[in-house]
Amino acid sequence: MTILCVIFMKGNCATEEDIWEVLNVMGVYAERKHLIYGDPKKLVTQDLVQERYLQYRQVANSDPPRYEFLWGPRAHAETSKMKVLEFLAKIHDTVPSAFPSWYEEALQDEEERTRARFAALLRTGALADVRPRVNFGSFFHL
Repeated sequence: MTILCVIFMKGNCATEEDIWEVLNVMGVYAERKHLIYGDPKKLVTQDLVQERYLQYRQVANSDPPRYEFLWGPRAHAETSKMKVLEFLAKIHDTVPSAFPSWYEEALQDEEERTRARFAALLRTGALADVRPRVNFGSFFHL
């Protein structure tokens, strides 16, 4: 979740340096084995990428090569910007709206996700059976 926070806070794309700067503060270093995470560099740049939580790509025209991270499709499917912002707010003992620009972006993301789910329901016809089930005959007995 921390990596997703960094990516979100950096404008939905964070450099590898941005990620390691935050992880280093947490005592997680690319070049050192970690008791819980094992090989952190492999976890972040390979395992989480292979699991599709992160996208890891070379920055265009970078020489020497530099890399950046984005949310992967699985991260988009399993969490949201609002959930990540709520996590960040909890760490800072505040509320998501305390971060106005990120909060606005998270609200827009929630709205887009809701529209996409609704459109998917319409396409599948799942909403065709959703209609009021009122027995109007019962009103005539009043």
